[in-house]
Amino acid sequence: MTVDILEPSKSFVFTQSQRLEYAAALANSNLFHDYLIYEQGGECWFGGGVVRSITLFADRLESRDGDVTTTHKVNGEDLCQALSKELARWPGQWQAGGWACFELAYALKAPHLLTEEERMGAVPLLYLCQPEVSVSLNKDATRVVTESPHLERQVRELLNRLPSQPGYSAASVEITDDPMYLDAVSKALDSIHDRTLEKVILSRKLILDFTPDFVTTWLLGRRQNNPSRSFSLRLAGWQASGFSPEIVVSVDRNGCVTTEPLAGTRRMDGLANEDLLRFNELYSDPKETHEHAISVRLSFSEMQEVCTSSTVAVRQFMERKERGSVQHLASTVCGELKADFNAWHAFASLFPAVTASGIPKRESFAEIRRHENESRGLYAGAVLRVGYDGALDAALVLRSLLGHKQKAWLQAGAGVVGASHPERELMETTEKLGSVAPWVVKPAQ
Repeated sequence: MTVDILEPSKSFVFTQSQRLEYAAALANSNLFHDYLIYEQGGECWFGGGVVRSITLFADRLESRDGDVTTTHKVNGEDLCQALSKELARWPGQWQAGGWACFELAYALKAPHLLTEEERMGAVPLLYLCQPEVSVSLNKDATRVVTESPHLERQVRELLNRLPSQPGYSAASVEITDDPMYLDAVSKALDSIHDRTLEKVILSRKLILDFTPDFVTTWLLGRRQNNPSRSFSLRLAGWQASGFSPEIVVSVDRNGCVTTEPLAGTRRMDGLANEDLLRFNELYSDPKETHEHAISVRLSFSEMQEVCTSSTVAVRQFMERKERGSVQHLASTVCGELKADFNAWHAFASLFPAVTASGIPKRESFAEIRRHENESRGLYAGAVLRVGYDGALDAALVLRSLLGHKQKAWLQAGAGVVGASHPERELMETTEKLGSVAPWVVKPAQ
């Protein structure tokens, strides 16, 4: 494999804003039908094209290398370890990216909740691919990895040009009320009061009546948000651009596992004193702090399943995290993987995020199926970046623009606990939708 490392120079050292612009330019270059932009820390990583891929269905794993496809029947609870074994067969120092749908959790933990189509293996639940070209845009250097001299030359030429500034018009997406959501929250409260479950996150969709520009939406929205991770993708039938407020899980090459539950939300208007007052109100709200604490409790328990117990610790608890036009209570739980465990054990334990599903998870899955009339797909799932060295990073798909089968939409949820009020939970979904809706872009005419 050819590895081209562009050392620090005037040509290839970019500011943060330029890194975003060049990643968008690569996505818009028409060099690749399939692409993933994944921003993590100071790095903006771009993967374009597909060399090889793995797709998980509820009943099988499909592996594709060039024109050759192989299929392996797999039991649902074994899907992630089957994936890990298949990835171990890939040659070289590869990087991969992809996505996991929320319903993967049903295949892993509650297969009776799969739809017939999902159960019969007609719906992909997870997709990972090694790109033809990967470009790592860092503050100190830009690294291009590809086996194609032709693609390497084209990427070099693009990076030597100033990225064009696409024309766009904001779509002015209207966020409407949803009486059916109020009814769903009321019924979920009945289940909570009956002690069927402690917490469930119910979501609602806002369908767009136009086809948005996903890449420009990501670029514009990223300038207005400060997410934990950001991404834009077109992979295996899905399009998405998002500003993830938290990770599902991150595992480094040394086996250090981190999850960062966020639960508890208030809006921000950009007026520091008023925003701080709202945070103080959030911090002292018994409903919100209870919701957060039980989420951290479950995260801690799930970490103990895959990590050495003595290493699991809450490193931060109920800190303030600002995410664009909203702010949250945030905690961090860390641990070290047990011997003979890998990143996919951690992913299977922690997926889906407790802050996007509920407590207990299986009971919350049933409640979600009862009140949401469609499968979630990528919403509340994960966008993934995975490495040959065992590292895995999974961004929670919230605050995102989603597209599938000629439809595009926004989606947001709120955590329902015993002290919830339907009107407040509806307002929370509106606040979250409002962190993305202003930046949705229509294609230039």
